[in-house]
Amino acid sequence: MALALLLPLATACGDEDPIKPGPVGPQADAGGQDASTSTPDASCAGATCDAGTIFVPPDAGPADGGATDGGATDGGDSDGGAPDAGPDVLLPLPVDLSAPSELLVRSDDSAVLRVGVERHEGFTGPVTLAVRGLPSEVFVADRTVSADTNAAALVVSVSGRVGPGTRLDATLVATAEGRSTSRPLRMLVAGPSFALDPTFPVVPLGWTDASRFVGVQPDGKLLTAHAIASGSFPRGDGFVLERHHADGVPDLTFGMLGTVTHPRPAVARLLAFKSLPTGGSLVAGTAADCHDYENAPPCTLLVSRLLASGMLDTSFGDEGVASARFNVNPRSNVKLLADEAGRVSLVLSYYDAAQGGEDVYAAQRWEADGRPVAGFGTEGRVTFALPASEQRFDQLNEAIQRKDGGIVIAVTLFDSSDSGRHGLGFVGMNGATGATSWSVDTTYSLHRGVIADGRGHFVSLVSKSAPNYDLIVHRYDESGSRVSTGSAYPMPPRLLAVGSASELFFDDAGTPYTVGQVDGGGGMAVVRFTRQGVVDLGFGTNGFVRLDSRLTSVSGFIREPNGCLLARTYPEPGLVRFWP
Repeated sequence: MALALLLPLATACGDEDPIKPGPVGPQADAGGQDASTSTPDASCAGATCDAGTIFVPPDAGPADGGATDGGATDGGDSDGGAPDAGPDVLLPLPVDLSAPSELLVRSDDSAVLRVGVERHEGFTGPVTLAVRGLPSEVFVADRTVSADTNAAALVVSVSGRVGPGTRLDATLVATAEGRSTSRPLRMLVAGPSFALDPTFPVVPLGWTDASRFVGVQPDGKLLTAHAIASGSFPRGDGFVLERHHADGVPDLTFGMLGTVTHPRPAVARLLAFKSLPTGGSLVAGTAADCHDYENAPPCTLLVSRLLASGMLDTSFGDEGVASARFNVNPRSNVKLLADEAGRVSLVLSYYDAAQGGEDVYAAQRWEADGRPVAGFGTEGRVTFALPASEQRFDQLNEAIQRKDGGIVIAVTLFDSSDSGRHGLGFVGMNGATGATSWSVDTTYSLHRGVIADGRGHFVSLVSKSAPNYDLIVHRYDESGSRVSTGSAYPMPPRLLAVGSASELFFDDAGTPYTVGQVDGGGGMAVVRFTRQGVVDLGFGTNGFVRLDSRLTSVSGFIREPNGCLLARTYPEPGLVRFWP
């Protein structure tokens, strides 16, 4: 089961009321930075680092019941002197503490709480860390951090008597030289690996519509986007945003009772959605003129940038909307990218009859204010026609924006001929000029799905060739070069039915998992991979963990700031949460 340490008002895995197991009420809006891409180190791993300082007076002693020391009144005469200021009040300890927003610990188990310790105002001495306010069933030993270190690890142990779903509030305290500073922490005891969170959703969300996009904001709230239903295709009526608390309850402070409707731009169909670290979001969609995939009519794509309030960010493009025209409708996955400078990129592929019927991969990039980026291709657009030698069945799977501004697109290649020359190709685009490059890793193994791991790597789920069709994982760096594990490993047995697994997802440590049907029947199961890329046979029972028998379809995993996992299911309930 697991235990979650939350920063001020950060999101718990499920509902928010502390202490007692079972469903609880919704949490408050936390704000803070996006933890979904953070690494599990001693820094502020996905937590809000500026939660403020709370002074805890040392040895304050018992209160006096609120009575004041009146003493003798000297006949009612005042002594005319200055009032007694009392003892000197110590300033807070000049130390900033950072910690993960939550820590999941399973019942009758332990987990490591990593704490960052940043000294300032000239303070350089050792600091003692402690967690206060926990019941006796949870134990955390105090830890002294020497003067020359800025990080520590506290082991949190929880008794098996604490049941899944129990929520606990505590305080992380740092003391030194008679002074203290502290920050709130929230903890959650979780259920078995990949068990459904029974507290989510409080009400059925019904998110079975495949055209609905789901994202997680930095504070853990859930944001969904879908096009407005139109009675006459291909007319575009705009799109709708809806926001829910982490427990699935509508956030009534968002827009009109949890909903914001945007009749402008006139979006007919949504293509992509991306949550931003600011709490805002990006929405990409097609205009009404995009309804043909092969005959190359004009096609307008619209990208809207929205504030955390759900309103259009009017500092971007034309009152919050930027547009780009392509020869034809996008035919596969569409990706949205955003960098620290605020530049926005739309990455897509399409079939272009005007270029000899070749498959074209393209990126349109805008500045933070919505102007096309000068020097990047032509008016901020770069296109790359797939070489004739690679004219196999291809599909855009993933895109990464590198730190130098370059864009790399991962393209899966499937050869339906007897030769079986499958592969994984990479389109590179120079960040300054847009100059393109192409590389391909051709194998006889099929790349079923590719995803970015949040650490600058592409990770591909590979199905080996007949007769076993075993599943393994390949890693590629941000340029598309294969990352070698440097060691030999035995081929694992096949645990999942052939073709039933096609996507990867990750836990906080970056460990890859996939999900599919158990080979030979028996429902769905999750499989974990080792650093060498093979199935981890030490995971669960014989290498996999079975999912709830009521689930017949699970896809689209999203990792929340607290480490929990959201996934789409069909049919109802449409969206579920797992304890990883």
